[in-house]
Amino acid sequence: MNDQARLDAIHRLDLEASADRALFSRITVLASTMLGCPTALLSVVEAERQWFLGRTGLEACETPRDVSFCAVCIAGEGPLLVADARADRRFRDNALVTGPPFIRSYLGVPVRTEEGVLLGALCAISPEPHAFCSDQIPLLAMLAELAERSLALHVRTRELSDANAALKQASQVFRQAERATNIGSWRLDLASRTMYWSDQVYAITGVAPGSPVSVPLAIGLYDSEDQPMVSAALEATIERGEPLSFESSIRRDDGARRRIRVVGERIEVNGRPDSVAGIVHDCTEEHLRAMALKRAAEHDRLTGLFNRASFDRKLAAALRESTGEPVTVALIDLDGFKDVNDTLGHLVGDRVLVALSTHFHQRIAPGMFLARWGGDEFALLFPQGTTLAAATAFLGELVGTLDEVVSLGSSAIAIGATCGVARMDPPASGEEIMRRADLALYRGKEEGRGSVVCWDAEIEARQSERQHAIARLRAALNAGRAVAAYQPIVELETGRILSVEALLRIKGEDGSLITASEIFSALLDPELSRRVSRVMLDQVVADGPAILALLGPEARIGINLSEADLRQDDFVRHLIEVIDDSVLSPANITIEVTETMLLDAGGQLHASLAMLDRCGFTVCLDDFGTGFSSLTHLRRFPIHKVKIDRDFIAGIGEDHQSRLIIQAIVQMGHGLGLRVVVEGVETAEQENFLRAIGCRHVQGYRYGRPALLGELQERLGPVAAPFRLRA
Repeated sequence: MNDQARLDAIHRLDLEASADRALFSRITVLASTMLGCPTALLSVVEAERQWFLGRTGLEACETPRDVSFCAVCIAGEGPLLVADARADRRFRDNALVTGPPFIRSYLGVPVRTEEGVLLGALCAISPEPHAFCSDQIPLLAMLAELAERSLALHVRTRELSDANAALKQASQVFRQAERATNIGSWRLDLASRTMYWSDQVYAITGVAPGSPVSVPLAIGLYDSEDQPMVSAALEATIERGEPLSFESSIRRDDGARRRIRVVGERIEVNGRPDSVAGIVHDCTEEHLRAMALKRAAEHDRLTGLFNRASFDRKLAAALRESTGEPVTVALIDLDGFKDVNDTLGHLVGDRVLVALSTHFHQRIAPGMFLARWGGDEFALLFPQGTTLAAATAFLGELVGTLDEVVSLGSSAIAIGATCGVARMDPPASGEEIMRRADLALYRGKEEGRGSVVCWDAEIEARQSERQHAIARLRAALNAGRAVAAYQPIVELETGRILSVEALLRIKGEDGSLITASEIFSALLDPELSRRVSRVMLDQVVADGPAILALLGPEARIGINLSEADLRQDDFVRHLIEVIDDSVLSPANITIEVTETMLLDAGGQLHASLAMLDRCGFTVCLDDFGTGFSSLTHLRRFPIHKVKIDRDFIAGIGEDHQSRLIIQAIVQMGHGLGLRVVVEGVETAEQENFLRAIGCRHVQGYRYGRPALLGELQERLGPVAAPFRLRA
C-alpha cells in the first residue's frame, strides 16, 4: 500500500476525534513500566506530523514528521532499536536528540489496523544510551498487539458490531501481559470506595484470590514506615487528580517480602471523578539487582569496605555540611605488603588485606568512615569535632595493634602501617585535603615504618622543593644533560686506585655541574630513578674501556641502584645483558645498595640481588652504620663489601664514640671476609687514624673529587703509571 492510501485509511478511522485516549495511555503506562523507561508513546504518523494516540512521560501532543523516529520504524515495516541516537548517523542531528526530550535510546514496534494498514508505532524512549535490548521487542510487540486490538475494538465500537468479542480478546491479552510481566491491574471505585484487583494482583500480594479487598487492607500490606506515604499519595490522587506513583515493600501472609511499584491515575466520567485505576508491578528481582549494583558501586569487592568513590562522596558531604569545624582525614599505608605479594603470592596478599580490613573496621569508633583507598592503602574520615591530638593518638594505637594480626597456620605475618594525617577548615576541597594527607604519608614513609605524620607547612615546602627537583631532573634527562662523574676508591697501603664510584651529575645550561644531592628528592621518584639508572648504566658501559685502560683490567666501577630498579626483574636482566655485550665483565661492576632498601626487602628485591651475585657482580652495602644498620642484612643478603657512612669519619676529631664505631665495623667486616671502605676521608688526621686501625680502603676528597672521564684521565696521568695517585 502506498503512503497516500495509508493516509486515507487513517483519515477514515477518525482516531483523533473519537478514540479513547485514556485507554491507549494506559497501554503506554504499561509499556513504560515493563521496559523501565520514563516515556512511552503510541504514535500515528501522518503526512506532515506525528501525533500521539496515547502518551506517558511527554507533554507534547505531536511533533513534525521529519523528526519522527516512528516514521523510520514504519518505513522499515518492522521493529526499530536505536541503542544510542547520538552515535546513529540517521538521528544524531535530530532536534529530539539534541533538544528535549533528548532521546538517546528508542525501541519501536509498528502498529497496524486489522487490514494491515500501518498507522504508527508503539515506542519506548529513554534519555540514557543502551536502555533497551532486542530481548525486549517481544514484550513491546505484545503491547503493540494489545494496542492493535484496542484499535480494532474502537473500529468495531464505531460500527456497533462484535464489541463484546473484542473486549474479551483485549481482556485476555491484558491477563496474558500481566502474567508474563508480573504486573496486575487495580481499580478503586470512588463512590463506593470498593477496590477491585486483577488475578495477578492477588498473586503478587499473596491474598486469597477473589477475597474482598479494601483500601485499609491494601495499605496494611506495606511496611509500616511507608504506610503514611502510601495513604498520602492515594489521597492526593483522589482529591487533586495527581498521578500516583511509588515503590515500597510488602510482606505477604506466607512471610515472603516483595518489592512492588504502583502506578495509577484518576479517571473522570462526564467531567467528574469516577475511579482511580492503575497497575501493580512486582519488581523484586529488579530491586535486588539494583541493590547489588549499588553495593558493588559503593564497596570494595575484596574487603567489603567502602571504596574510594564512596569515600570521596562522604568527604565532599562532610566538607559541604560542616558547621565550621575542621575536617580531619588520614591515609593508612601498609608497610611490607609488597613483599607479601612477592614472596607468598597475591592470594595470600588478598587474605592479608581482608584480615587487616576486618581488624581496622572492628576498631574504628562510631562516626568514623573507613574505606579502601586502593591497593594497600586505606582512608579514614574522622567525625567533626575530632581534635588532631585525638586523631593521631587513635592512629598510633591502631598501628600498634597490627602485630601478628594475620595468621597462616602456625605462623603469623607481621605487617606494619604508616599514617598521613591532614586537617582543614571549610571551605576546602576533598582533593586538597587528600593531597595533604598523601604528602604527610610520604613524609612518614621517609621517616620509617609505623609513624603517624601530620601535614604542616614544612612538609608542603619539602614537596615544592621535590617538585622543582623532579622538573629539573626530568628536563636534564630529556635534554641528555645527565652524566657520570667518577670518584676514586684507594688502597691505603699502596695508594693504588682499585675502583671508582659512578656518581650522577647534571650539566646545567650554563655548563656547571649539579650534584645528585641537590636533586636528591627527585631521585625518590621511582620512574625517574629508573631512568637515571639506565642513563648511568649506559654511560658506565661507554666509559668502561677507558677506565679499564686507565686503572687496569681488574678495576671495578660502582653503580648505585634504587629499590625501584631491583624490584623490576626486567631491569636486572637488562643490566646483565648490557654488561655481557660490553668489554666489561660482572667482575668489573659493583652494585651499591643502601640499608634502607633492605628494611622490608624480600621477594623480588632479594631475588634480584641473588641473581646479580650468581652472575659475578659484587653487591656493596652503602652508608653502613646509619640508623637502620643490622647484622641481619649481612647474613640474609649476598653482600661482599660495605661502605661506612661519611658522618662517622667526619666526627672522629671530637667524638670518641665515632672512632670506636668505625674501628668495630672495620674489624667486624674483615672478620666476616668483607671489603670495607670508609667514605668521606678529607684530612691527614683521618687517614692516619684509619691506617692505625687497619682500614685498607678509603674514598673521599683527599683522594679526588668526582670527575668526568676526561678530567679523571688528565688527573691520573699517562698510561705508564696508571694505578697510583699523583702527589
